[in-house]
Amino acid sequence: MEEHDVIIIGAGHNGLTAGVELARAGHSVLVLEKTNWPGGQAATKELFKGFKHSVGAWALLVFREEMIKYLEIDKEGFELIRPSSSFTVFGDPEDTPFIGYTDPIDLANHLLEDHGEDAMEAFSELGRYFSYFKEMFEKYIDETPPTLEEIIAAAPDEKTREILASLSYGSAIEVMRKFFKEPGKHGCILGSLSASAIDGTHMGPFTKGSALSLSYHYCAGDTYDFKIPKGGIGTLSSSLEKVFKRYGGEVQYKAQVENFIIEDGKVTGVKLRNGDELRAKAVISTLDAQSTFLRLCDTQALPTDFVSSVEDIEYTNGYIQLHLTMKSLPTFANQLEFVNGTEKSWLVAYIQSPEQLHGCWKQYQAGEVPDNPAVYCYFPSQLDSSLAPEGFHTCTIFSHYFPADIPKGQHNEMKELMVKRVLDRMETVVPNFRELIMDQVVFTQEYFEKTFGTTGGDFAQGLLHPGQMFGDRPVPGWANYETPLENLFMAGGGCHPGPGVTCIPGLNGARVVMGKIGAASKSETSQVA
Repeated sequence: MEEHDVIIIGAGHNGLTAGVELARAGHSVLVLEKTNWPGGQAATKELFKGFKHSVGAWALLVFREEMIKYLEIDKEGFELIRPSSSFTVFGDPEDTPFIGYTDPIDLANHLLEDHGEDAMEAFSELGRYFSYFKEMFEKYIDETPPTLEEIIAAAPDEKTREILASLSYGSAIEVMRKFFKEPGKHGCILGSLSASAIDGTHMGPFTKGSALSLSYHYCAGDTYDFKIPKGGIGTLSSSLEKVFKRYGGEVQYKAQVENFIIEDGKVTGVKLRNGDELRAKAVISTLDAQSTFLRLCDTQALPTDFVSSVEDIEYTNGYIQLHLTMKSLPTFANQLEFVNGTEKSWLVAYIQSPEQLHGCWKQYQAGEVPDNPAVYCYFPSQLDSSLAPEGFHTCTIFSHYFPADIPKGQHNEMKELMVKRVLDRMETVVPNFRELIMDQVVFTQEYFEKTFGTTGGDFAQGLLHPGQMFGDRPVPGWANYETPLENLFMAGGGCHPGPGVTCIPGLNGARVVMGKIGAASKSETSQVA
């Protein structure tokens, strides 16, 4: 029977990060992946011959660049592309677009010159307000955190407690209105902020608790700008796989885990769907909590209260991701004419205002396709020519609030309606947009659930809600990457500190495992480069 020090379930970026950390410490590590490619929901696929699309995650929004050298992926050719602006958010023709410049001085000048002194001051004050959350987040990013309630209660003074409570339990609009005080003004700025607030949640921007996702997105990384890996998002995991294998790690693809092998309350290995049994000192799951404990475990081996907590985790997350091949880059018109020929055109987003998103949220709750959906449209090949044949381009469109509760047999009809409305919106600024499309495929949360086994297709692996973060992530009382079953650990995006392509849960989880299983069984160990 095959034996390893550690078996890791999932060859996404967190699973491979954990593998790198363990293998270069000398442990024998096997990664099992149900698909036949690395990256999980952050993979680059040739959906159409000659064109590469990032399926699922597509950019590094909350990534810490020191991970590149620490994980040695720079030695495997990994390279980041950081454009001069992350996005251009537009609304109606009379609305002033908001440009997310990556240089703080450029951003300040844009706010002052195009939106006014009040907008520049409000944005700056909001940044100082976020600094309270960022300081708190940094304190616990590499360790087992207390619950949010405990963190806030332990804050040094009343002002800090009030701010942390607002940024954790308030609504996004409540936070923004502290600084952007005039309703109906600066719609594109507030719409952009609101888009961060609803990402990875089952909320609208006026919902209590939506401020937490806003805070997370603006505070979890080095800076909140959109960086893309050269070659597509999947190059992160493919580079990690090369480092992992360099240190002796092994990846087995098309290996579907049927269940954990549990003996006397201890996990001693896994059984694959083909009947093979693999043994290990420790097993790490990078799947979400419900997939880990309700699908792969005999729940009778788990405490009843724990199972109930797992069953209560919220995963409802509706969206579409539309991948297109394009004859050429579009020529923008009307309020976006100014982006033509500049990097500002690589990502344009229609987000009119928080009120627009609230309307979409209400229709989504009612099981309806939004009449006026927000649209995030980006052209990665504009920044990276390796993604498309010469003269052609790739395009990906994302939109929140595709219904999550769809009557049987209506999925395709509703998906087509959502795509129609999204493309209609793009044609308000690119009148011939449909004429530029050669091929298209659309994925919804249903695709990601079926393909990757992710509960509800939730890319956050547990929504960014106050009761599902810090000491309550993935399960209240189990934020330490351990589980009630001895030798079973978790280290995916469903764990602290949270989702997004960060590699941090995988790194933290691996370190906990090393502390538990002791020295490597190999005769020689490698040192961190």
